[in-house]
Amino acid sequence: MPAESRPWSEFENNKQQGTFTKTVDIPPPIPSVTEPQKQIASQALQEFEKKNYGACCNLTHKLFVERSMDPKVVHNKAVAEFYQSGFLTTDEFRQSLDKVCQMANISMDNSDSLEDVDHSVLYFNQAVIFYHLRQYKAATKVLDKLFQFIEPIEENLAKKAIMLLVELYLCTFQPEKAMGMLSYAEKNVFNTGKSGGDKEGKDKDDNMADDPTKTKLSLYKTRCLLMMKSMKSSKREIKALITAHPMNLSVLYLKSNFEYMRSNHRKAMKMMGIAPSSSTLFTEAGECLPVMYHNNMGCIHFYLRKHHLGAFYFRKAIQENENALRDITRGAEHNKNLSGKPLHSIGMSRHYELLYNMGIQMLHCGKPVAAFDCLVEAVQVFRTNPRLWLRLAECCIMTNRENNDDDRKLEKDWKLGPGLRTDRVSPGTPAIPASTYEFAALCLRNALMLLPEETQKSDVTNSDDQDTIKPNPESLLVPAPPGNPMKSIEVANLRCSVLAAAAYVGICLNDFTMALQHAENLLKQPRLSGAQRYLGHLYMAEALVALDKIADGIQHLNPELVTDINTLPPEPKSDQDKNEKNEKTEKDKGDKDQETEVKGSFYPWSPRDLTRAKAIMQYNLATAHAIRGEYDKAMANLVESSNYMGTPLPAQMYFLKLYLDLIEGRRKLAQIVIKDHFGHVTPNRENKMTYKSGTPRPDTSVP
Repeated sequence: MPAESRPWSEFENNKQQGTFTKTVDIPPPIPSVTEPQKQIASQALQEFEKKNYGACCNLTHKLFVERSMDPKVVHNKAVAEFYQSGFLTTDEFRQSLDKVCQMANISMDNSDSLEDVDHSVLYFNQAVIFYHLRQYKAATKVLDKLFQFIEPIEENLAKKAIMLLVELYLCTFQPEKAMGMLSYAEKNVFNTGKSGGDKEGKDKDDNMADDPTKTKLSLYKTRCLLMMKSMKSSKREIKALITAHPMNLSVLYLKSNFEYMRSNHRKAMKMMGIAPSSSTLFTEAGECLPVMYHNNMGCIHFYLRKHHLGAFYFRKAIQENENALRDITRGAEHNKNLSGKPLHSIGMSRHYELLYNMGIQMLHCGKPVAAFDCLVEAVQVFRTNPRLWLRLAECCIMTNRENNDDDRKLEKDWKLGPGLRTDRVSPGTPAIPASTYEFAALCLRNALMLLPEETQKSDVTNSDDQDTIKPNPESLLVPAPPGNPMKSIEVANLRCSVLAAAAYVGICLNDFTMALQHAENLLKQPRLSGAQRYLGHLYMAEALVALDKIADGIQHLNPELVTDINTLPPEPKSDQDKNEKNEKTEKDKGDKDQETEVKGSFYPWSPRDLTRAKAIMQYNLATAHAIRGEYDKAMANLVESSNYMGTPLPAQMYFLKLYLDLIEGRRKLAQIVIKDHFGHVTPNRENKMTYKSGTPRPDTSVP
């Protein structure tokens, strides 16, 4: 947030009249301004410009005694007192602004009431308060109306309003609008002429080094380009900024963010390291620098797959955030209102954003309980994020089943007798947050409700018929705070993950009808990865068998259906997606001396190869045949699948083999199995068994 966005009165607006704001055309019963009052106003203006706020307050108080019904005098008095307090009396200032609005018959809830240009300062100050309270939509609504009067507004106020509006557009993830506002400002407000020809780049660098306004505009433009993932244009802007301001903290952080988005994570870390240390802990926007540093380092280490080190940095960020809050509230511990805290620090806390990051990091550290505790607190604020609800469900799933190798214990640790572990169903209500399958089902229902039912075909289709595809530039956006809104393709990918998890949880809860519904819906999705298709067939088969529709279930257990277990979704082929792919190629294309790091899976997927995946499918097929009473087919599939699984083998295979031997009257073979496996398991090379996953859980995906 730029310094110009702080509240102030446009004292310099009307120096000719000698008052804080225009006093012409004042409706009755407000009396006209007298000469002594003009002199007092002129003196107050001079004291305010000299930052002598105490003297300014004394003078405005004299005016207030004589003109207590003048909303402009009341407004200027409130501003002067707010400055004198060091921006600590936010509650009193807001009450004063509300009083002024009532006196001027202005309703901020209905911004259409702005009809007088003289009210623009009041609107701007209200927008600033909304901004620091992080009520970005309310602030944007006010400034959007103010922008309609931008031409008659005094130049300084117009510049400040435009910069604040650009900041608000970025805070609400509208970089296109922000870029349009910057283009307008360059041409009509800031009058930053552009050089042509080959000298453009050099002139731009020279002017930027001497002109703070151009530097600020370039910083905003770079942020817009990064948010739009226009890497080529971002690189050009950052190069100019680095040339003009090689050690500027904001420039270095933007450069680090640029490298981070290009997957040059080590270079991003290097840029964070060379950033100069600042004597101040807070930026002009009220952001804590130590919190920013440790959070960024945590994000970088997350993508470097150093999850425990990333968790360390997130812990440091949370601690620094708490320390900063404790420091700024010292002396106002018992004040529950806004007053007592500097205005720029009211919205400073990033507690819930940091908890969100920490929760995702702990999930990838294999600590689902700790991750759940973080995310369940974060979801109280970011409840409209469907991806966050999925992460909570994944915490519950991992808590109850750590990974797909739970049933593949070492043979020396396995004993025949206790039986297989059954799914744990917890008592109580799912409305109470707990790491249970019941609560996971609730989270997944919330995620599905937050996702739109239909996505635009141009964003998700895989059709080769380009003539039938009409890309829509206004693609669907779904809020996902604290991150960027999700585009249609991301929504389609997320829906597949949610449906896979929902089908799995339904099976664990013995809700096979619901599991069948989710699995069937999963297999209809256009953006389905090979692994998700594989899970969809397994889940659908298990639900059908449990519902005594074994013949239908067997159709989904054909090993020939397993042709791909890739965890990445297929590449779309629409025109819009081709443009996105070109942008990605451009993003990955670094300088010759740079190598972009290749991203891999964040969590190991099991089964890890196609052969084992087919063996798992075939073992489940053997189980279905056994339930149906087709024991010969069951034994044939069991033996064949054991040839491709390898050791150690899971407990399920021994139980199935024992069951088939007993049901077929092979008592001696059954006795051998019991004898050999009553104590420690010994490999049986003559009758190989294979792995049955039971119900493979969907693995944690990239956030």
